[in-house]
Amino acid sequence: MRKTSTFMNLLSVILLLIVIVAAVFYINPMKQDVSALAIQLESKEAQVSELMARVVELETLRDEIGKSGATEGKLLLQVPSGMDQSGIIADLNDLAAEAGVALNGMSFSAVEGEESGVLGISASFDGDYEDLITFLQAVEDNTRKIRVKAISVQLSEEDAVAHASFSLLMEAYYQ
Repeated sequence: MRKTSTFMNLLSVILLLIVIVAAVFYINPMKQDVSALAIQLESKEAQVSELMARVVELETLRDEIGKSGATEGKLLLQVPSGMDQSGIIADLNDLAAEAGVALNGMSFSAVEGEESGVLGISASFDGDYEDLITFLQAVEDNTRKIRVKAISVQLSEEDAVAHASFSLLMEAYYQ
């Protein structure tokens, strides 16, 4: 019995040594894999940090665009797409009526030497001087951007009432 017991003890020790050696050979390569995975994890965490910073930048930009989106509609009213000459005629006629001046005539021309997107307008009106000032203020406050380049005013008096005939050279902008 003693031989069997010694043999079993010896066999147990040998098996234990084999298991330890196998574990060392099996675990040691895994240690290198774990190190490589740790390095990959650090690089991925750095990438995540960079992407999070980029997300913050993009969210800030989105908020700014959201704020300027309201002004985009306003800009489209100020500088519409296309010439829209009939719209200009209607706008100036409405502004003249509100100011108390009569629109006598209007003509359009291409503006030379300027970039495209500018329409030249020549218009003549009748009214009094105060109405001229009111009309010019209305043109300035109009949603569509119109620039007055030149004003020609002729004052006259009919039946002791001051009367003004004026011509405006203007530019309207379009996209």
